[in-house]
Amino acid sequence: MAMAQSPLDTDIQEGFICPVCYKDYRSSSNLFSHFVELHSEEQDLLKSIKDLVGKAKKRILKIDEKDLELFKNEISLQEFHWDYTEPQEPGVSRKHTDFFKIVRRERLDHRTSETNRLIIRLDKLLHINGSDRKQQEQELVTWLDGTAVSRCPSCAATFNITRRQHHCRLCGSVMCNLCSCFLACDVAKMIVTNVYTDRDNSSSKVEDNIRLCTHCMNMLESRNQVQMIQGNQPLICQLYDRLQKTKIDLQESINLYEKMCNSLMSSEDTFHLKDAQSLRASIAQQAEVLDIISKQIMSISSEDNQPKLSLLKNAIRQATTRYIKEYLLVLPNPAELDKMRKNRTIKHLQAVELPKPVSLKKIAVTTGWSPENLAVQQSVTDTPNDPLEEQIKIVQNYIEQARSANRYEEVVSLEENLKFLKEAYRMNQIHSDINV
Repeated sequence: MAMAQSPLDTDIQEGFICPVCYKDYRSSSNLFSHFVELHSEEQDLLKSIKDLVGKAKKRILKIDEKDLELFKNEISLQEFHWDYTEPQEPGVSRKHTDFFKIVRRERLDHRTSETNRLIIRLDKLLHINGSDRKQQEQELVTWLDGTAVSRCPSCAATFNITRRQHHCRLCGSVMCNLCSCFLACDVAKMIVTNVYTDRDNSSSKVEDNIRLCTHCMNMLESRNQVQMIQGNQPLICQLYDRLQKTKIDLQESINLYEKMCNSLMSSEDTFHLKDAQSLRASIAQQAEVLDIISKQIMSISSEDNQPKLSLLKNAIRQATTRYIKEYLLVLPNPAELDKMRKNRTIKHLQAVELPKPVSLKKIAVTTGWSPENLAVQQSVTDTPNDPLEEQIKIVQNYIEQARSANRYEEVVSLEENLKFLKEAYRMNQIHSDINV
């Protein structure tokens, strides 16, 4: 058998190469079987190969076992490790609601004014007729000089012979044909007529679409969508708006009626009973309108796949019924009001009349204190036969007893009664002198 070529005469090879014949057998099993079959006489070399292969396997398996054990330990640590942290106190907070409202209001005002300006220009543009229309459009809004713009501001494409410049009819900006938007005349008329209805309704001869930029088109589309939403509200929204407006008007009438009731109860001449009766009738009519509107909301048909609509209708009906019961039915009617006014007038007249001696000899005190009647009777035995003088003496004695008992609240009340009695006694003396 010819000897194999020396490894020094060839390039360095890698793989499962036989150390005798220097052939690559692709795997360790193929190399081992080849060596046993063809080179079995070389036992020392075979043993060394076995040792090398066994050591390599053990090292590989050992590394795999270490990695597996490390992986298991990491998993166990993640499962059983509790990362306890103390609850953190809330830090410094600051409200930005006011700043947000200011910024939003400024932006909404700017957008609204810009949209109104575009609608005014659009209204004028729709009434431009004649052969010199382009010149009139340039007079309506100043067109940007095309020589100063070499590229389209929207797509940054260069203007050339095939890509021409075009101008927006509402703001005068420059754009290419691909970046242009076209507004139909019918839509433009609808947007304008919803805002400016006082202009003449003469039909315009404009038949072509209006070329606009993207910015102006978005502004007008937003306004058109708002107008469509406001004009095409669901029936339940329209009825609920009527319900709320009626409730607001009704609340004003209720407040005025309560003011009338208080004035009439106080025997004032500010309001008349007939006015209160007419206002009460008006409140009753408005209450009926509320009830009718809530019933109309309940009668709106709802499909089976709209359970929230049914809940909403029931909630509106219940709230309206509760409002009528709690705020309208409890109002006093004119008959009760007249009766209460008469009772109050009678009580007021009785309070103005001179008090009788028997009724003033006993004072009902709600604080648990009352004067001694025996001492009072003894003190008035020597007084003249005048009821007012007797009552004055009695009240003065009561005041002394209350002051000695440190009942200062009763002292204040008794002093007011004494003042009233003295004034009545003075008026009685004046009338008696006049009669004499």
